[in-house]
Amino acid sequence: MTEEKNILQKSVSRRTFLKTTGIGLGIAAGTLMLGTGIAGAQSQSGTVTESPLPYVELDPNEARLLAHAGYYKSGCAFATFYSIVTLLRDKVGGPYNQIPLRMLGYGRGGAASWGTLCGALNGAGAAINLVAPDADVNAILGDLIGWYTITEFPTAEANALAVAKGYKYDTNQQYLAVALPTSVSNSPLCHASVAEWIKASGFAEPTTERKERCARLSGDVAYKTVLMLNAWKAGKFVPAFKVSEETAGCLSCHQTQQVGKMSCTSCHEPH
Repeated sequence: MTEEKNILQKSVSRRTFLKTTGIGLGIAAGTLMLGTGIAGAQSQSGTVTESPLPYVELDPNEARLLAHAGYYKSGCAFATFYSIVTLLRDKVGGPYNQIPLRMLGYGRGGAASWGTLCGALNGAGAAINLVAPDADVNAILGDLIGWYTITEFPTAEANALAVAKGYKYDTNQQYLAVALPTSVSNSPLCHASVAEWIKASGFAEPTTERKERCARLSGDVAYKTVLMLNAWKAGKFVPAFKVSEETAGCLSCHQTQQVGKMSCTSCHEPH
């Protein structure tokens, strides 16, 4: 529990930052009214509900900042999960105070550095699954994954925030305050996503630049996830992603031989 305690204590310092900057006055007020904070006592007994947990509208900009900081705490999967659940602890409290933030730490580097599903998507999916019914999880997460595969990372917004030195949450990491090269993965896989960025940027995997790229990507994914969840909560979410004509053509012949919606040519030669 030591690591979890340390994370929670750092989250309290995050609230101090919010108050001094004025960014989080609404969250602070909501937490006081509920009487539950990030570091609230965790019950070790009782039955945990299997039903979706309460969701309230969150600030996607805060989610971005927290995920960027979270990446440097314990990797990309932790980052997106940490950002969303921390905000829900602030605004809802209750059951969210009993969810260990470290549970998505395994997802860094595509799960134990195996390069499978991007950890930022993994953590976001876990957060979505906490609040939405199964059918809605498939719709929201499916659309998030599709968006990820066709988006240039880090986004222009993430790069601009870094240049403005706007990533300020409780991390001692001295991130690069410069715009980084971008790339499109055409895949939800960590391996493909990182490889495409390395090819486009010229920076190797162990470099500070690659790590900062993934920190900004984590922020981008958290931001998008909260936008989607807010729209879903308001009854306005409409999936936007559609597979390309090329992939649809492949699936028309091969849909009984595979599962998925990934771009076929990210792994296979076109034919």
